[in-house]
Amino acid sequence: MSTQPVAFLICVEHGRLESEAVLLVESLRQWGGALADAPVYAFAPRPALYPEPATVERLRSLGATVVDEALVDRFAEMPTFNKVSVSAWAERELDYEFLVFTDSDTVFLGEPAALAEGDWVAAVRPVDRRIAGSKGKGRNEPFWRKMYAELGVTEEPFTETTVGQMRIRAYWNTGLVAVRRSAGLFAAWEEALGRLFDAEIVQKRWPQFMDQLSWAGVTANVHERVRVLSDAYNYPFRHRQALVPAARDLDLPEIVHVHYRLSFHVPDALSAADPPFDPAGDRYRWLADRLPIEPIVDREE
Repeated sequence: MSTQPVAFLICVEHGRLESEAVLLVESLRQWGGALADAPVYAFAPRPALYPEPATVERLRSLGATVVDEALVDRFAEMPTFNKVSVSAWAERELDYEFLVFTDSDTVFLGEPAALAEGDWVAAVRPVDRRIAGSKGKGRNEPFWRKMYAELGVTEEPFTETTVGQMRIRAYWNTGLVAVRRSAGLFAAWEEALGRLFDAEIVQKRWPQFMDQLSWAGVTANVHERVRVLSDAYNYPFRHRQALVPAARDLDLPEIVHVHYRLSFHVPDALSAADPPFDPAGDRYRWLADRLPIEPIVDREE
């Protein structure tokens, strides 16, 4: 067994993921506390999109292991599915008690201790909005029924969205997914995604969400052992104003992991946050020195 209990998994490909991946690893090294030196595996799973040599060099200088194996084939045209393939590979090949996949457009601003301790098989946050989710009725419910049937789901757990607290079938944001490796959930995720496509049980309106939907199917029967992380994890930067007061008013030192999507590519996004963050704080100053990251965009889509 590795001397480290947890390893972090990210994707890095040519384009904006390069600056995002570097910022992500820098943030873990700076603010990760006891986990600041945890192993990071940066995957470039599609050979045609291998990152620039300077990016690889910088990631390696930060102690990350760059994995450039061709791990994506069938779903190569769906980049949001890369995480499924690399996570399953890591579960097969790496020897850590906990594996954590995080989207590249995130940063750590505190020690993510909740991802490396506890008696759970998966740790996640609910989706921000329902979109492809189901309230147990309505237009999305037939898809969920078909998915549950195909994957042999017998439990029907519910959760609440982070924005609006809508009660929906348990549906998780896969921008941050931690698992206990021995549970085999990443392998099950990869198998479920392929199985749903084979059976043509695909959310036609939002096929890009099939990674999250298949993950919901995989975890439904083990819901009692799914850890719902606190508001400080996978914090939805762009929805800050719409969160419940306890989450909305968190300052940066109180947030462990921020999911910023395109926001950190936009000039002045940090200073424009509503409600504002304390500009005198150490996390604020650290981010302000690095933002915006390339490529710079006028506004978040």
